[in-house]
Amino acid sequence: MQESTAVLIVGAGPTGLMAACQLARLGIKFRIIDKNKEPTTQSRALAIHAASMEIFSQMGISDEFIALGKQTKAINYLVKGKVTEHIPLSAFGKGLTAFPFLLMLEQSRTERLLVNFLEKQGYEVEWETELIAFTQDTNAVYVTVKHNERNEETIKASWLIGADGAKSIVRRILNIPFGGETYPINLFVLDCKVNWQLQDDEIYIAFSNYSFAGFFPMPENRCRIIGFVPKDIGEKENISFEDIKKGFAERMQMKVELSDPKWISMYHSHHRYVSQFRTGRCFLAGDAAHIHSPVGAQGMNTGLQDANNIAWKLALVIRNQAKENLLATYQQERLPFARQLVKTTDNAFGITVSKNPFIKIMRMYVAPKILALILKVNFITRYIFKNISQIGMNYPDSLLSKNASYGSFVSKAPKPGERLPYLAFKDASGKTFGMQQKVNGLTLHLFIFSGSDNKINVHLLSNIAQRFKEAITIEYISLISGNEILYKSLGIKRTGCYLIRPDFHIAYRSIGFNEKHFENYLNAILSNCRIQTQP
Repeated sequence: MQESTAVLIVGAGPTGLMAACQLARLGIKFRIIDKNKEPTTQSRALAIHAASMEIFSQMGISDEFIALGKQTKAINYLVKGKVTEHIPLSAFGKGLTAFPFLLMLEQSRTERLLVNFLEKQGYEVEWETELIAFTQDTNAVYVTVKHNERNEETIKASWLIGADGAKSIVRRILNIPFGGETYPINLFVLDCKVNWQLQDDEIYIAFSNYSFAGFFPMPENRCRIIGFVPKDIGEKENISFEDIKKGFAERMQMKVELSDPKWISMYHSHHRYVSQFRTGRCFLAGDAAHIHSPVGAQGMNTGLQDANNIAWKLALVIRNQAKENLLATYQQERLPFARQLVKTTDNAFGITVSKNPFIKIMRMYVAPKILALILKVNFITRYIFKNISQIGMNYPDSLLSKNASYGSFVSKAPKPGERLPYLAFKDASGKTFGMQQKVNGLTLHLFIFSGSDNKINVHLLSNIAQRFKEAITIEYISLISGNEILYKSLGIKRTGCYLIRPDFHIAYRSIGFNEKHFENYLNAILSNCRIQTQP
């Protein structure tokens, strides 16, 4: 029997679940399958960055994540048990996001929260359902799946998202190369309790003459530890807690005691990414498209951003509100980011775990001093926070960022392709809102800066409003007391506009309002739609 759906999502890890959640919010019919029996019960990916928290806030579930997780507001550089540098994340991220911290929450709980969100939208993951094969033509993808206790089924899907992990069968069937290497370093991952004299809500990157370890706080007074496997373990694949605990304090040259293990595993770090994110009607996302070292805890967060990026674009195309060329921007935007991420994390990881004597000396005695100087420079610390948290992610070369600016802006004004800054404004009633609060992820959002006269833009929009509807929500922001800083920050002298994508990135901007220029931009990506004016 052949069933039809708009989108088939293969894989119900964080990436696949995020794609499903977004499509559910956008009213798109889909199915999501996974060969496993249930969500993972292992902690796995732990850190949730600000960019991901902003998506959860958009979905209305950020408070649930915060309630279950542990906020980490600082990172420490530790040498032979002594803190040589303290990096206050909350201070560096202040004013950049509503979430100036790193949230620690086990992947098992992240997946459960997303599954719960899906269920509230009336959807369920089809567990124990495995993709066997698929073909595609210009109209659809024809997928054969096998249910655990039933016969095989053929699903006809307009589009397919492969979010089925590093060993992706979708990627294999599409025959997309997954270039890169596996690091020749044996690491362990351990979740346990740690007894020491240090703060239990901060990260510690620790070095000694003999070893390396990263300590990451977890809820319930537990800790995630990543470090070198002891030499005497050899090539042993299945290690035990006792293997790591024995001599750990001596290897790290610090007073520390490990107890009450919950999960331990060997960690094989890779750095790989695909040559393309799309073939025909099939897309790759998350670990199916890129894997890299644990430096910066970028893996799961990058997958969540992949899913959010493709979901709103698919929704517009499926609803015939956008032209299909919009889908080309998924690869244009996410592939360069994945390539750069693999490169930067690879370099950082190489320095962190290097056993070269010279690099070890530099890492332990010179790096802390250099780091201390760097952290005194405000714009550098803000740059570091933006990049680690992924709120600094930009798409300047995307089709959506081309011919997307009208008028002469000051150089500091945010540009098309950049993320909407964390800025506040007052409405006519005097109530204060964050601009990001208004971007609900369901439509593009057009902020009209009307100066002191709202009526000035009504006539200019009238002709466009006859064609572009439903895909865009309009928000008027007057030049009243309290909004002057907002106008200045965005480079608006008196009137103008900013069009914001559902994923918080700037699509278009203008000083003043040139109707023809704006219409030409919309014509390049949108179909005949309707505009909704938000009260």
